[in-house]
Amino acid sequence: MLVVGGIIGSGIFFTPSETAKELPTAGWVLLVWALGGVVAFAGALTYAELGALMPDAGGAYVYIREAFGALPAFLYGWMSLLLIASGAIAAVAVGFAGYVAHFVSLAPVGGELGVAGITIAALAVVNYLGVKPGAVVQNVMTVAKIIALGILILGGAILWGRLGSPPPVAHPPVPRATIVAGLGAAFVPVLFTIGGWQQMNMVAGEIRDPGRNIPRALAIGIAIVVVCYLGANAAYLRALGRDGLAASTAVAADTATRMFGASGATFIALAAMVSIFGFVNVTILANSRIVYAMARDGLFIDAAARVHPRFGSPHVAIIVMAVWSIALLVLSGGNLGTLLSGVVFADWIFFGLGAASVFALRRSMPNATRPYRALGYPVVPAFFVLAAIAGIVSSFYKSLRMSLLGTAILAVGVVVFLVVRRRK
Repeated sequence: MLVVGGIIGSGIFFTPSETAKELPTAGWVLLVWALGGVVAFAGALTYAELGALMPDAGGAYVYIREAFGALPAFLYGWMSLLLIASGAIAAVAVGFAGYVAHFVSLAPVGGELGVAGITIAALAVVNYLGVKPGAVVQNVMTVAKIIALGILILGGAILWGRLGSPPPVAHPPVPRATIVAGLGAAFVPVLFTIGGWQQMNMVAGEIRDPGRNIPRALAIGIAIVVVCYLGANAAYLRALGRDGLAASTAVAADTATRMFGASGATFIALAAMVSIFGFVNVTILANSRIVYAMARDGLFIDAAARVHPRFGSPHVAIIVMAVWSIALLVLSGGNLGTLLSGVVFADWIFFGLGAASVFALRRSMPNATRPYRALGYPVVPAFFVLAAIAGIVSSFYKSLRMSLLGTAILAVGVVVFLVVRRRK
C-alpha cells in the first residue's frame, strides 16, 4: 500500500495526453507506460538497499552527501526548492485548470494560466493559516483519486465492446517525426507520473525480514501501479483514440463522457479535480518546510526560517514557494509539457545520483550491515542510472528553454553553496 500510494498521484489524470501527443499509435503509448513501470521497479530495488542501509537518514539528500559530498547534497535541496517542487506545483495547477475549463469559461480570469496562478495563491493562503486547514483540504484527495481511477478502469473494461470507434478529431496534434524522437519526448511525462516509490525508504529499517519482504512489496506494489496505469491509458485510448487523447485537456472527464454520458463525466471530472487540487496543496504544504529548514540551517534567506506567531506556520517559506511557483508558471507560459520537462530534468538528475550512491557506498562502506541488497546488482542499479540520464536528455530534447533554465539554476546553486560555506 505504501508503494502504491506513493506512486499514484494526480499525474495519471492529465499526463497521458502529453504522451499521446508525441507518439503515432495507441500501441506505442501503452509501450512507453510499460517501460516507465520497468524503470520504477529498477529504481525501487536500488533505493530499497539505500533505505535499509540508512533507515533514519531521510532519503536521497543523505545518500548523495555520504557518497559524493556536501555540494551535490546541497544542490539537491536547492533544486527541490527552485525547480522540482515549484515546477511540480505549477504543472499540476495547469492540469487542474484544464479540468476547470470543462465546466466554465476561463477567459474572464486569464485562461488556464490565470486559473493555475489563482489556485497556487489560494492554497498558499490556506497553508499560511496553519497546518490544520491544509490537512483538511488534503484528507479528501486519496479517496477521490482511487474512486475516479477505479471507475474509469472498470468502466473501460465493462463497456469495451459497446463504445464503438472513437470520434474523429478535426486537427489532432502531430506526433514526432520518428519513433525514437517520440519515445524520448513521451518518456518525460511518464517519468513525472511514476515517481514516488522512494517512500519505501522511510520505513525500510522497520520491516521484518527486509531481504524477503522489501522486494516482495515492491514487486506487488509496482505491478499494481503498472496495471492501473496501463488500464487507465487503455480506457482513455478506447474511448478517445490516440488523436482524441492527444487533443484532450481533461482526459478523465472526456473519457467518462463517452462511457457514462454528461452526468458520469461530471462526477469523474470533479473527483479528478479534487485529487489534482489536493496534490497542489500537499506539495505546497510539504515543500515549504524544505525552504524553512534550509533557512534555519543558514542556507537560505534568514526570514524564511520565521514561524508565524499566531498560525504557527512557516509563513515566509510558504510565500517564497508560492511566488516562485507562479514565476515558473509565467516563464513557461503555462505550457504543461515545458513544466514537466523542467521538473523531470531536475528531479532525475538527483534520482540518478541517489541511485549511483549504491556503487560508491558499497566501496566506501563494504562492511556495513545491509538488511537488503539490490536485486540484480550491479545491472539493475546501472539500468536505472542510464534511464535517469535518458530522462534528462529527453527533457532537453522536449523543452530546451526550461532545461537550460534548470542548468542555470544549478550553476547559481554552486555559487550560493561556495558563498555560504565561505561565510560560515
